[in-house]
Amino acid sequence: MPRPKITRGPTISYVWMGISIGFVVVMFARWEAFIARGRQVLWWALLAAFLLVDFLFLLVPIREGQSLRRLSAAGRGWAAAAWLLVIFFLWVVVPTNAIGLRRQHPILVTSIGLLLLAALVVAIWKVSSSWVRESLRSIVARAGGGFLVEFEPAADSEISAALAAIPGAARISEGDGWSVPADAASAAALLQLARKFDFDFVPQKKMEEVGELEKFSGR
Repeated sequence: MPRPKITRGPTISYVWMGISIGFVVVMFARWEAFIARGRQVLWWALLAAFLLVDFLFLLVPIREGQSLRRLSAAGRGWAAAAWLLVIFFLWVVVPTNAIGLRRQHPILVTSIGLLLLAALVVAIWKVSSSWVRESLRSIVARAGGGFLVEFEPAADSEISAALAAIPGAARISEGDGWSVPADAASAAALLQLARKFDFDFVPQKKMEEVGELEKFSGR
């Protein structure tokens, strides 16, 4: 997967969360004022625009040290569903307080509101479990033998120098990665490099590759 050009840190995420809460509180506090001036459409337009910006912000990967956290394709779908449910929920709940529909049909309005709220909780739970961690420094076992080492920034001179010192290691011409053979000396040096520079092995083969390195290095 290509590396994203735009990322956000945890601090920015918390700041934006605070801004979001403040904006929503202000919007609800000003609902009656918008109604009095006949500007309900403007209120909904502002809220919808903000939710769209908030959704796009959610799609920006989070950078944490030498790794990224991003939503999977399914997670992005659930996030879109959650934001639409928020709009539908507000569309049911907010106007009813102004036009008295809740008094005329309390059971209907309450049932629809609870149903939408339950669906929203499910969608948020799905989003929270759809984050994928992607390492910016990884070691992957190559199908033909040996290991592929990738890291960012690829121009990191210290890591490049450490890789160049590994016996048999060579930069791959078609990319920014390095190829390291799976012999005993190279595996031992690669294992030390991984520990020093906080490299990760691909998740699905992490234990197998660590075991292979340990076996080659005699540890």
